[in-house]
Amino acid sequence: MSEHLPIMPGPPDGEPDIRLPDRPIYTPPGGPPRTDRIPDEVYRAMGEANVMALAEAFYRRLGESEASGLFPKGEALIQASAKTGAMFAFLFGGPHLYQQRYGSPRMRMRHLPFKIGPKARSVWLRCLRETLAEAPERYAMPAEHVETVYAFFVSFSAWMVNSETDDF
Repeated sequence: MSEHLPIMPGPPDGEPDIRLPDRPIYTPPGGPPRTDRIPDEVYRAMGEANVMALAEAFYRRLGESEASGLFPKGEALIQASAKTGAMFAFLFGGPHLYQQRYGSPRMRMRHLPFKIGPKARSVWLRCLRETLAEAPERYAMPAEHVETVYAFFVSFSAWMVNSETDDF
C-alpha cells in the first residue's frame, strides 16, 4: 500500500478514516449480494464463545495461507479475528456485536485498502470451507446449516473483490 493514499473522510460518529488505494478499484457486477439469511438457530446453538473460536481458527488458517500477506501477524491477527467473530455473531443470528463495538460494518469500504482479487477470494473461501468442516464437532455449529453458511459467504465474498488481479 502506498504512503500517499487519499483519505476518505470517516463518518461523524468517530470511526477511523479509510485510506483509499492508489489503484483502480474493481466493482463486481450486480451490486451487493442478495443472499438468504443464515438461520438464527446457528447462533443459538453455537453461542458467542464458539462463534469467536471459529473466527479465530479461521484467521489462523488465513494467517498460514498463501494470502497471509493480506492479514496482520501475531496478536494483531487474533484482534482482527475478534472483529470478524463479532460480525459472524450478527450474521449467524446473534446480537449486533460488531455494530456495538466498531460501528456500521461498511464491509466493502473497510476492505478497499487491501487488494482483493479472485485468487485471494478463493484462498479465503478455502480457509473458510476447511474451518466450517470442523464447525459441527469443534464449535457446535448445526451440521445442517454448514452449507447455508458457506453459500452465504460465497456470495458475500464476491462483493469484497476490488481488483481483477492478485499480488501474491
